[in-house]
Amino acid sequence: MEFNQIIKEIGRGKNHARHLDRQTACDLYRQMLAGEVPPLALGAILIALRIKGEGPEEMPGFYQAMQERVAQLKAPVGRPLPVTIPSYNGARRQANLTPLLALLLNKLDFPVLVHGVREDETRVTSEQVFAASGIQPAASVEQAQQALDHGQVAFISIETLCPSLAAQLALRWQLGVRNSAHTLAKLLSPFGEQQTLRLSSVSHPEYVARVGDFFQQLDASALLLNGTEGEVYANPQRCPAITLIRRGAEPQELVARQPELSLAADALPASKSAEDTAKWTMRCLAREVPVPQSLRLQVACCLLAAGRAASIEAGLQRLADAGY
Repeated sequence: MEFNQIIKEIGRGKNHARHLDRQTACDLYRQMLAGEVPPLALGAILIALRIKGEGPEEMPGFYQAMQERVAQLKAPVGRPLPVTIPSYNGARRQANLTPLLALLLNKLDFPVLVHGVREDETRVTSEQVFAASGIQPAASVEQAQQALDHGQVAFISIETLCPSLAAQLALRWQLGVRNSAHTLAKLLSPFGEQQTLRLSSVSHPEYVARVGDFFQQLDASALLLNGTEGEVYANPQRCPAITLIRRGAEPQELVARQPELSLAADALPASKSAEDTAKWTMRCLAREVPVPQSLRLQVACCLLAAGRAASIEAGLQRLADAGY
């Protein structure tokens, strides 16, 4: 592959660059993940993609190459559809409630896999909140499978799940900006396309249709929402619209965007620190403080999407019956 020709096509700026076709994109990303692209060319490619944005055929091509390298897991037998939760942003200003969302779903018998980065020097990661809650990351894919099979939430780092993609993510600290790997990591599925419900966040509401089209091309099920600082949990201060993407159906808005709320002092963790977030999360699970309504709505959406509730109201009732 002539990398200088690739750079010439995609590196002409936002208004003049050309997108790659799907097969070329797949071949290129295979070589990127295999470490076969020289560093200078790799940096140029990543920055060019950052400037122009991934094209409609590029993202499926990149995704195909990535999925070939993602370790595979099996959905536990006789259990509900597993939920896959990406966590690659963490807490910047407000507490990271992704672990609470995962643990609530687990309380309702969902197998739950959370995957993401272990550390971020600028944010508090889900791994750090889980660790402060006494939940350690899976040291191997086999350990993650055992946790799922035994009804426990499994957190697995991207370094364990897909080392070559983790290397692409880590280039952020050399380049100064994120790259396509950040978007791809949030889309991956170690269960295959049809054997999981994926939670997915977008940075702007107008991206819902684009990401929805992507999942429909995969024939996959997903819940999309405007994320909280990049994380997939529904913001307690203003619950975003939540849209269901399901095989063979038009996107369906399950929850409309909610009005902004004024919350009581103890309605959220005292700070964004892993310790404060973990303590408050445990209080929620112990029913000492109420679960934010936005997360209750999100869990109800998961119940509906997995065929375990006939409506959002029925899903909320199941939560209430469980004490949440």
